[in-house]
Amino acid sequence: MNKGGSQHRTAMEKRVSFDILFPAVRRLIDQLMVLALPGSVCLFVLYPMVCILLRSLSSGAGGLTLDSYVQVWSQYQTSLRNSVFTALCTSALSTLFSLSSALLVSTGRGWRRGLGMGLLLITMVSPPFVSSLAYIQLYGRRGWITYRLLGLSWNPYNCWGVIWMQSLSFVPVNALFLLGLLGQMDRDSLLAAQDLGANPRHILLDVVLPLLKPGILVCALLSFVRSLADFGTPVIIGGRFSTIASDIYLQLTGFSNLEKASAMNMVLLLPSIAAFFLYRWLMGQVGALSGERSRRQQFVLPLRRCGGPGVFILLGGLLFFLLIGVQYACILSSGFLKRTRNGTVLTLEYVEKLWRFSLDTVVRSVVYALIVALAGTLFAMLFAYLVHRRGVKFGGFFDCLATLPYMLPGTCFGIGYILAFNRPPLKLTGTAVIVLANMLFKQLPTTTKICSATLAQIPLAQERAARDLGGDRLSVLRYVILPGLRPAFLSCFAYNFSSSMTTAGAVLFLIDPGHQLAVFKLFDAVYTGEYALASLMASLIVVIVLAVEGGVYWAVGRKENGDVS
Repeated sequence: MNKGGSQHRTAMEKRVSFDILFPAVRRLIDQLMVLALPGSVCLFVLYPMVCILLRSLSSGAGGLTLDSYVQVWSQYQTSLRNSVFTALCTSALSTLFSLSSALLVSTGRGWRRGLGMGLLLITMVSPPFVSSLAYIQLYGRRGWITYRLLGLSWNPYNCWGVIWMQSLSFVPVNALFLLGLLGQMDRDSLLAAQDLGANPRHILLDVVLPLLKPGILVCALLSFVRSLADFGTPVIIGGRFSTIASDIYLQLTGFSNLEKASAMNMVLLLPSIAAFFLYRWLMGQVGALSGERSRRQQFVLPLRRCGGPGVFILLGGLLFFLLIGVQYACILSSGFLKRTRNGTVLTLEYVEKLWRFSLDTVVRSVVYALIVALAGTLFAMLFAYLVHRRGVKFGGFFDCLATLPYMLPGTCFGIGYILAFNRPPLKLTGTAVIVLANMLFKQLPTTTKICSATLAQIPLAQERAARDLGGDRLSVLRYVILPGLRPAFLSCFAYNFSSSMTTAGAVLFLIDPGHQLAVFKLFDAVYTGEYALASLMASLIVVIVLAVEGGVYWAVGRKENGDVS
């Protein structure tokens, strides 16, 4: 009897202690999350930028000096002018192509619309340097078009090649952004203009383009900043034409001059910071525009009946898709063709070479991409919840920091990590952790915005109801927020995976010889002239990314069908 009572009292004591301890543990976990997520953003975004600033002012003897900036200004004025000229031309040309292709796809029907969207999506998930690779093979001294078709032998390595390839590379993201805005336009606005007697030309010029103006400015701004930060294209096809970004790459890889490279990065960082705040303001204008529209139907506007502007847009869009089609046809076929004295023959020589030397890097890239896709998506979901739903202190500041990497040059983000994590207690250089962290925080701005947009669709009443039923913050997060963020999880996972497989700007400076990735091998193959091997590698990366994204969206569709049934 006493034994049974003693066991009962022991069980009751354990239960009471568990009930007392468990809420305390849950509160501790919640507080750790509140501290760890914003702290990680400060550590992996703000701290590397501070390290670059301090290193650029370092005199080497422990003091502060402006000597590095004086050297940059005196030695690299030509590169600075080249960078601004290239960025302005690229911004204008890329924006025109983006607007033309977006309007062409949005007004297309049936297979034409599907083909246009397919080309845009394939181009978006392609690895970097693909445009430069196709440019050399198509328009080089022995190019398929210039030499074999037209009999010309001209020098393709100049500033116009850089401008042309950058413009084509930046179009897909811009066009998909404009497509989203066109999809948000209320058809009643177009019908009202038509009822008032406006013809399609005036509807395009007086209704559609003014409504798209904030989005067009965003595209121009992003293209300008991305052109300033692009070092791969000038290094590969610039020839003697140098930009400040390509000079940074050479300073790091050729001279290891971190002081001068840091000062050059600060020169790039200043316009990027200014563009960042302008970008946030423009995105606010875009959000206000889309928020005013409650009825959203398919955008309808016959471009052929819009007169000269419509024909110009139609021809611009067709030219872009023709160039992209030729480019990818060249990439897909070049890996299986070999030039001999008797002509061009089919071969599997490069496939065997790719299988022997690059399989481990491809596997490592897929593993890293999966890790970043899972960890980065979960981080973005929790961070968006804390900043945009919980309203943590200084949430606006942390949100600004999390968005900043979207505008930072890749060289800046890479050098910042080298300077910040090259000594104890946070010595991460030479490990896989620094590469994974760089990928995660470089892609955090987009994933956070996706999660924030999905969070806005979860009613606050659901959270209040869960709290009224006795749930704490972790219970609300587990049973209300995370299930509601499932669509965002799938979208962020696909984005993180594709971006991790194709990212190059910052990662090229952080890759250790023992942790090489497929994109590094691709850059090395293009840079050393192994174009057939580079074509095969680019095609393999595209196939892997499309297969994973296709599997994700197939799983989404299957799940939705199961829910409906």
